[in-house]
Amino acid sequence: MYTYFCQPHEDLGMKGAIAVGPDVETEQVGGGGSTPVDPEHMGVPFHPHYVGVSTIVMMVVSLLFTFFLLKYGETPHASGGNN
Repeated sequence: MYTYFCQPHEDLGMKGAIAVGPDVETEQVGGGGSTPVDPEHMGVPFHPHYVGVSTIVMMVVSLLFTFFLLKYGETPHASGGNN
């Protein structure tokens, strides 16, 4: 068993160890996954239908922007389109 630490984490009591071999006893502490983040604790209530509606709106807006850009050109002085 080899113990180690890194300088910024030693002050917080975080230390590590490396065990080599199949017959070394191991103990799992902490870590192993993350807790899901809930944005409602920041005061933003998320509803699934809002996410879907906003996605559809942004798709329509980008399609309309592309249509008008292709039809009328980039600037007022550009001919654009099939003219």
